[in-house]
Amino acid sequence: MLRVAPFRIEQWGQTFINPGALVIDLERLPAALYRIVAVHNFRAEDRNPNLNECLAGIFLARRIGPRWEEAEDHPVECRSIEVLAYLDTLLRRILPP
Repeated sequence: MLRVAPFRIEQWGQTFINPGALVIDLERLPAALYRIVAVHNFRAEDRNPNLNECLAGIFLARRIGPRWEEAEDHPVECRSIEVLAYLDTLLRRILPP
């Protein structure tokens, strides 16, 4: 299991927050190297009246050959904000960005 603590990122004049811890089951992922990417989640219902604050989520971008998957390449309606870390599922290690 990958546990991502709540986080807050200031970027482009906005604040992106994930107020709760996220737990991701890694057993179903193909063994590979991944980037743990914070993303702006456009599909999450955000009732916050502060328009400068947005909900964030996590996208696990797999390394495929010479390139990384990008959240924008998939129909998940999110935008990459920042790489938080790297995850090697073969060695079961998390590396700094």
